[in-house]
Amino acid sequence: MSFRLKTILGTAIIEAVLLFVLILSSLTLLKSSNENELRTRAYTTAQLFATTTQGAILSTDLASLDSFVGAVLSNPGIVYARVLGKHGVVLARGGDTKALNLAFKPDTRYEDVDNGIYNAYADVTVDGVKYGRVEIGFSVSDIKKVLADARNRTITLAIIEMVLVAIFSFVLGLYLTRGLAQLKEASQRIAEGELGYQVAITGKDELADAAKSFNTMSQKLLKLSGERRQAQEAVNKLNEDLERRVKLRTDELAVANIELEYQALHDSLTNLPNRTLMHDRLEQAILIGQRENRPLAVMMIDLDRFKEINDTMGHHSGDLVLREVADRLRLALRQSDTIARLGGDEFALLLPTVKDHASAVQTAQKVLSAIENPMLIDGTTLDIGASIGIALYPQDSVDGGLLMGRADMAMYAAKRGKTGYAIYTTDLDESSVDRLMLQSELRHAIQQDQLVLYYQPKIDFKTSHVHGVEALVRWQHPKHGLMFPDDFIPLAEQTGLIKPLTYWVLKEALRQRDQWYETGLDLNMAINISAANLQDPEFPLQVETLLQQAQTPAAKLEFEVTETAIMLEPNRAINALTQLADLGIQISIDDFGTGYSSMAYLKKLPVAKIKIDKSFVMDMNANNNDTVIVRSIIGLGHNLGLNVIAEGVEDQQAWDQLKILGCDSAQGYCMSRPLSAENLKEWLMQSPWGLITSQVALEKSNVQLKEIGEDNK
Repeated sequence: MSFRLKTILGTAIIEAVLLFVLILSSLTLLKSSNENELRTRAYTTAQLFATTTQGAILSTDLASLDSFVGAVLSNPGIVYARVLGKHGVVLARGGDTKALNLAFKPDTRYEDVDNGIYNAYADVTVDGVKYGRVEIGFSVSDIKKVLADARNRTITLAIIEMVLVAIFSFVLGLYLTRGLAQLKEASQRIAEGELGYQVAITGKDELADAAKSFNTMSQKLLKLSGERRQAQEAVNKLNEDLERRVKLRTDELAVANIELEYQALHDSLTNLPNRTLMHDRLEQAILIGQRENRPLAVMMIDLDRFKEINDTMGHHSGDLVLREVADRLRLALRQSDTIARLGGDEFALLLPTVKDHASAVQTAQKVLSAIENPMLIDGTTLDIGASIGIALYPQDSVDGGLLMGRADMAMYAAKRGKTGYAIYTTDLDESSVDRLMLQSELRHAIQQDQLVLYYQPKIDFKTSHVHGVEALVRWQHPKHGLMFPDDFIPLAEQTGLIKPLTYWVLKEALRQRDQWYETGLDLNMAINISAANLQDPEFPLQVETLLQQAQTPAAKLEFEVTETAIMLEPNRAINALTQLADLGIQISIDDFGTGYSSMAYLKKLPVAKIKIDKSFVMDMNANNNDTVIVRSIIGLGHNLGLNVIAEGVEDQQAWDQLKILGCDSAQGYCMSRPLSAENLKEWLMQSPWGLITSQVALEKSNVQLKEIGEDNK
């Protein structure tokens, strides 16, 4: 249904409802008016009839009463009349016989009328005494006829008015909706894409305002469409540029992924396959060997004397040695062989063409010959040796991991026996079992407090007295007796037990230091930490927790760490050492001067002390170069504001010379070997180096003297 038709019908319905209400009200009013007039007329006529007949009733003049009854009946609408005397005696009556025979029931409302006759009466009284009454009946049929005529005329008028209302509504609707057709057409044009279309504006009413708003909207749509088109063009250009950049980035990422994949599977220093690629190629070779019944050999190589070169000449020279070894291995082996660097100075060989022990030994000898040829590194001729372990598939194992493990066992056997190479035999499993047992026993020893700490004093050159100790761990093994760190620390580092071991040492050292402090002995406590501790993100928090539980101030705790441990992961190590230094702990670089990168990283580290490696101190009297190195390290440390400690002081001459060079403190067998806690306390009481009086001891002595004085009083 159109808006125009809705408007016309709405207007017509509203006017029709109003007209119906008006007609209904008029008919109701007409009916009510006629009923009231009938009731008033009936009782007025009855009163007049009673007054007229009063004298005749008193005189009982029946002839006059009959005359009065006839006169009343002559009035239009009266169908009967009756005159009653005292005690209801009928004196005169006339009119409709049927109506007279009906029981008289006076009516007061139009709704009470029975048989179409309205009954009315009036009492005849004289001086308040009732002498009779008159009764009359009016026919209501005339009234109904009048009402029916009025209703018919009203309905006729209503129909005429409805027709006029319909015509008026139609004309009014046309007038009110005269501009909607234009708006409809304009909307369709805009919907079809004709943006900016304008509607002709006529008049000043709401439709004209709507047309103005429509025109404004059309113009804005045209403007927005243009802006949207421009924005779309800009977006398209951006998308094209983005697609170009994405393609460029995708190509770069593809190249980067190839490089990353290569780096993930190769050693960055030597460009040899790494452990991951070695394992993958070994598994593939074993699958081929199973399918074609083809044997193969795996060799594990560990360089001899490499650590000495690394420590003496620095990591740079060590890296050059590793690259030279990698190049020599490439030249010595076939292209079908896989050469991998597993880490450090450890290499692995996969030889798919080696069929038996004889050919494996021949290849191992060829490899040893290639490695052992003197190398010229940084102008220095170096002799490098190697230890090779050999394992064969399928004789020794059909599992790749186990095969490499058994080749590793053979390599360690070659290193222990200094035979150059060794072939895996089942006898080597026994030593491996011993190693596993020792690992299990070490874990148990840490948990059951079978470890013990020894303490080596540190002597201050200015006072010639002890100012601190270095805690050194020992293992009181139930079978092997007292074991030194070199016997189990490497095992702990390889198996991950170094973390709980360091935690035990730290906790026990703090406990012992607190106990000494209670007896008046205030010493600095130095503890060695490993590379694994520096790489553990939880280690600084563990140290902070232990310090909170102990009485030892953080400033009294000193951590000694080698530069080798720092250089494994320099950034992590520097971060960990910074957190520890922030707690107030003193950081000391141990074995200073034996590595390559100390100078480069020293300025980045929160270091308080440096320890001169004992290799320089022990030969200082016999080797002038060592004296120069020691003097240089002491000067460097003091220029950087660091304390310098010398370790390995074996005689008085070394002590005197270090004192002349300005060293701050020293430790070594000249003063004392590492001692147990009980022996250290006894040594402090007897040794000239141990004659110290701590502030704590003075304070406790003063308190005791004061208490004695009070007791004497």
